[in-house]
Amino acid sequence: MRNVFVLAGLLLAALPVYAQEDPAAEETEAEETVVMETRRMPEEMAAQFESRLAHIEELKASVGSLETQLEGTEDLEQTIFTARLDAARTEIFQTTLTLAQDMATERQKGFDVSEFQEILLVDLHVFPEQAKAAIDRLTGSMEFNYADLTPQQTVFKDRLLLSKVESVDEILDTLITYTEVADSMNLDASEELEFVTDYFAESAANRSVFLEVALSQVVLVRSTATTLPDDPELPAWLAAAEARVGVASAALQSNVDLMNRLEIDTSRYRQQIVTATGELTTDILDVGVIAGIIGQWTSSVAEFGRTQGPKILFRLLLVLLILFAFFHLSKLVQRGVEKALQSGKVQLSHLLKRMIVSTAKNLVMLLGLLIALSQIGISLGPLLAGLGIAGFIIGFALQDTLSNFASGMMILIYRPFDVGDFVEGGGVTGRVDRMSLVNTTFKTLDNQVIIVPNNMIWQNVVVNVTAQRTRRVDMTFGIAYDDDIDKAKAILKDAVDNHEACLDSPEPNICVGGLGESSVDLYCRPWVRTDDYWPTYWELTEIVKKRFDEEGITIPFPQRDVHMIPQPEN
Repeated sequence: MRNVFVLAGLLLAALPVYAQEDPAAEETEAEETVVMETRRMPEEMAAQFESRLAHIEELKASVGSLETQLEGTEDLEQTIFTARLDAARTEIFQTTLTLAQDMATERQKGFDVSEFQEILLVDLHVFPEQAKAAIDRLTGSMEFNYADLTPQQTVFKDRLLLSKVESVDEILDTLITYTEVADSMNLDASEELEFVTDYFAESAANRSVFLEVALSQVVLVRSTATTLPDDPELPAWLAAAEARVGVASAALQSNVDLMNRLEIDTSRYRQQIVTATGELTTDILDVGVIAGIIGQWTSSVAEFGRTQGPKILFRLLLVLLILFAFFHLSKLVQRGVEKALQSGKVQLSHLLKRMIVSTAKNLVMLLGLLIALSQIGISLGPLLAGLGIAGFIIGFALQDTLSNFASGMMILIYRPFDVGDFVEGGGVTGRVDRMSLVNTTFKTLDNQVIIVPNNMIWQNVVVNVTAQRTRRVDMTFGIAYDDDIDKAKAILKDAVDNHEACLDSPEPNICVGGLGESSVDLYCRPWVRTDDYWPTYWELTEIVKKRFDEEGITIPFPQRDVHMIPQPEN
């Protein structure tokens, strides 16, 4: 197993290493085709550029300090300082290029940046060779000896390798930026552009192979785990192999992102990443990626159909034939059972007869389904044990109980009411005393105990009177048409305001609600706490009646005028 990981590591060692070339000393003078009038740079802008140049010099000093500290280090300490040094150099590259971009922008605006540009050009002239040297150094420091490593050590080394690959890609990213900035700074970057283009072509191919090998390792370890399930090391090696797939995918993705900046076709590599990781990213929307994946799937399906198609087709036809035969057999059994139950010797209810006929038919179809499933490798032994008698007993004896049980579960899950609530449900009105999965016990206002099956409650409308903390008391008072409406409304308002159970918020509603046959109907609707509903209703009714009597407001009863029509004398 270790040899497989060693081989995969060696593949990534094939990342291109370019020899550092001696920088050419030739300098070319750019000919200005457009003469632009320049303006003096504002002091604030100049100070900002001076500060950024000073920052670059500080970074150079820190690099020098790190190089001095690196000389006397070994092993892990040397690795740490080397990583810090590479990061510091990369920061210098990025900072220098960012400043160059900003200078080019201000130059286009007409500001004179020649003073700062001359200082910066010193760094830009040596930047490409420094970047290439850093890439050579990082690539040469990649170690691929995985012999005699544990799975945990393998994972650690893969992660360390990925960090160095990412560092290389960061420098390559700055080189791409350099090629974009060079023209504005009158520098020739054609050599650097050719360098990164060639590098990406080779490194992408190597990282692609590395990913394929990593995927093969996962398949190999999984197949080994099938044949040797008791090997205690296999789970750890499987985890290491899957982690390597992630490392290889990340390395290839980093390469692809840089290639996209140069508008190099990467559809093949993006397709490989999507297939390897299974992650649906924006790459899946690319036409080339989609076409590649579909082509791969088509080839796989065609190969599977060629090798396994005849066998699958035969089993499918056999399954359909079995289901067809048992379907007609169930019809025959249904008619036979119906004729047997219709004889005068069998005294059963109509419901029970229907239940027996339906159960017999379904059992035959179930048996046919099980036999059909056995043709595709599903074992029937555990399923057939006691299936017939047990199914009949459970289906017949527990149909209502199971319905009540299911309704009880729904009540418990959705909680339309709880113990102590005053509820209207299942044709009963009362306070919930007890609840179970089968039935609910109510206690009415006159202290009756009523037990209602949960199925009756769940299948009907449920009104939870006490679900809310407050309720509106709806009262209607009729007054005579000759009475003063404003005076009556004032009495109602005074009665509500002076009652301690009536709430200030929400505000009570007192209005003319309707014109009846013999009265003007006034609506009085104060809000109270739920527990105070009925006491408030009764007390306000009494108070309003007494106040109406005191103020001379009548509460009429239905009246009807009868007119006598005299009959003519004969």
